[in-house]
Amino acid sequence: MRALAEFIMRGRTQAAIVALIGHWIPLLGPATVALVTLRRGAANGALILLWAILPAIVLLVMQQQSALLAVTGVVSVCVAAAILRRSALWQYALMALVACNTLGALLLALLMPEAVANMLVLCTELFNQLQAQSDQPLGLPEPDTTLVLALMAAMTTLSGALGLILARWWQSLLYNPGGFAAEFRALRLAPLPATVCALAVAYCYWQGEGTGMWVLVFAQPLLFAGIALIHAVIAARGMGVQWLIMLYIAMVVLQPLTALLVIVAFCDTWLNFRGRLRPKA
Repeated sequence: MRALAEFIMRGRTQAAIVALIGHWIPLLGPATVALVTLRRGAANGALILLWAILPAIVLLVMQQQSALLAVTGVVSVCVAAAILRRSALWQYALMALVACNTLGALLLALLMPEAVANMLVLCTELFNQLQAQSDQPLGLPEPDTTLVLALMAAMTTLSGALGLILARWWQSLLYNPGGFAAEFRALRLAPLPATVCALAVAYCYWQGEGTGMWVLVFAQPLLFAGIALIHAVIAARGMGVQWLIMLYIAMVVLQPLTALLVIVAFCDTWLNFRGRLRPKA
């Protein structure tokens, strides 16, 4: 990974090539754009962004409207990276990702409703197949336009956050060894962003049906803050990396753990659990 990061930062041509190839490799395109933006500024990042979205633009010209989602995802990462470069605060970068991808999903519904309709047909078919294979009701909401848009926004926000994390780690490897770990462990939402996320999550949850899926979007800043808190606890207590592996496995296997991390992160905003930690001697 270090060799790839060094290749990207070797010059604009190398970064453009990797960004172009990144359209077909998950996270590679957004991470490349973010790395250039973090290190060399928004202007240089925007130039690499053009190469990253070039395949998606070609697909749009060929009437594949769903490619607009890929464009929105990479643009949001570039914006978030520029904010992170100026502020060095992850909470604002994550909030920017949520805002940009929410806006992108709404624009997709407004400008290209046929693309959303096609995605709705696919989701409905998948839902019917799963329901037919199950002996009991799945307990999932019936697919509708709101649900489809929420899933799109959730996927692009998550991939954008992971791409930004990868880019920041690359930057730390090359220019500031160990800096990423300390920075990520300090991720904690201020009262205003935490309250905004919590209110949005509560509203969507109580609305239910398709609107409830928007919880997957608005909860992400709190979720990453919760993960950062666990990283900080494990580091402070001198626990091994196996605990982090167990954490991520449990997040996949035990869905309630994700909700618990969101709640803990919201409480951390007000109680500052990190400040109560005593590093292991």
